[in-house]
Amino acid sequence: MPLRPDMEPVEFLDILRRRQWMILFSVLLVLFGAILYCVLATDLYRSTVKIRIIPPPMAEGIVKSTVNIGTKDRLAMFQQEILSRDRLNAVIGEMGLFKEHRKKMSGDGMVDMMRKQITMEMDRTNTLILSADHENPQVAKDLASRLGSFFIEQNNKTLAAATQGTTEFLESRLEETRIKLEAQEDKLKRYKMQFVGELPEQMNANLVRLGRLQDQIRSNMEAITRMEDRKVLIESQISNMGGQNLPLRPSDVNTPAGRKTIATPYDPAQPLLGELALRKKNLADLQSKFTPLHPGVVSARTQVEQLEARIALLRQSGTSAPPSGTEHPDAGGDGQSNEVRRLRDQIVAIDFEIAAKKKEIAATNRMIDTIQSKVERLPQREQEIISLSRDYGNIKNSYEELLKKKLQSNISEKLEEKQQEEQFLVIEPAALPVKPIKPDRLKILAIALMASLVIGAGGAIALEVLNPKLRGAKDFRGFFDLPILACLPVIDNAEYRRRIAVRRAAVIGGLVSIAAAYLVLLAVHGAKVKSILLSIGQGIGGGN
Repeated sequence: MPLRPDMEPVEFLDILRRRQWMILFSVLLVLFGAILYCVLATDLYRSTVKIRIIPPPMAEGIVKSTVNIGTKDRLAMFQQEILSRDRLNAVIGEMGLFKEHRKKMSGDGMVDMMRKQITMEMDRTNTLILSADHENPQVAKDLASRLGSFFIEQNNKTLAAATQGTTEFLESRLEETRIKLEAQEDKLKRYKMQFVGELPEQMNANLVRLGRLQDQIRSNMEAITRMEDRKVLIESQISNMGGQNLPLRPSDVNTPAGRKTIATPYDPAQPLLGELALRKKNLADLQSKFTPLHPGVVSARTQVEQLEARIALLRQSGTSAPPSGTEHPDAGGDGQSNEVRRLRDQIVAIDFEIAAKKKEIAATNRMIDTIQSKVERLPQREQEIISLSRDYGNIKNSYEELLKKKLQSNISEKLEEKQQEEQFLVIEPAALPVKPIKPDRLKILAIALMASLVIGAGGAIALEVLNPKLRGAKDFRGFFDLPILACLPVIDNAEYRRRIAVRRAAVIGGLVSIAAAYLVLLAVHGAKVKSILLSIGQGIGGGN
């Protein structure tokens, strides 16, 4: 009958009573299927090993580890390594697993099946929980133990390889940086040698030299002024004495023929030859120690050149005098002529001194110009050397940092060799499992019972809704607004009795069939059913 909006709970119970056989058959069939699954399903046992990761005993900060891989990251790496095809194939071959599946299943299929049987996780206390599932409890235990041992071995290998790899990488980087540092040092050295005198740190020395050279020019100018004043004084003396130009110094020689005056040669540069020898020796000493562009070498060379020019000028003035051996009209007793000649020699010497001073002033001016040009280029050289020094400083800092890291890596590697890093403690070794973890038969049967009740009750309500028959005056009044004149009872005829008999036979046949199925199940898997019932009873008792 269609459901009315105003139906009472009693009416729903009437529907369930009318469909009680349907509900019963639903419960029996669903439970039979659940029991059959529990009997035929393969038991899966789980063995678990717990490994505690102990941090290094050395205080943090004393020696830093070069392995920048966290525990969780390493767990992910180890999980990938453990679950890799090669590793699982090796374990399958070593332990002789999946012998019954090798003809039916490919190697990849067996690997996939085994991956589903292995679980790894890390709890908050840095404890690795590694579990292995298998149909055989002894195999599950052996598999869990093997995987735990492999985890410890692989972790030590990974740490050692990572530390060694870090050390090798730092060594290669350190060597590359050392080569760059030496190249930059050589470049900076060659730059300073090339632009000596133009470097920023030589600015004060250049300024001091400029001041010294300017003082030297001033001193030479004052000396020239004094010598010119002296020359004017000597010329006035010669003019007053009416002197003559007598470049040769006479000497009186007594001969048998009588007293005769003979002029002997005179070298006016004789007093300067000793000084020239000393200056050349000083120049040779400086050239053996410094480069040709060194300021001391340049100054000594200039002084030698000036002294040589001065000697040449003196000798040139001496050779322009009248030939020796001629007799002078006044020779032999004219003291005034000798005085004039002496004064003339002084004038020649003064002229040479003035010329030498002027050449020295010119050379000093050239040196001043050279130094000033160097000083003007100081800002440019300063920028260039700042760039070179900055690159050198950066490379040097990188080299020192890499050297420090390499030493740290060597210490860390030594600690790894002595097992002073992370250690592992098996706090719960793999044990032989007693109870299977799958299938959870109590849970399956409970769900099956609830599902059967829901299916039975729901099916009963659904069939009642789909049936258009009205079962009483109350149902009729609920759907039609008509008065009821009379109600006819159920007509008990042959057709009605036949339907009742067919329904009864169907119920009895269904019950007999289900009972037979249960009996066959008990006959074939009685022991398994008994163990299932005992485990369910223990589970219920333990839960209570």
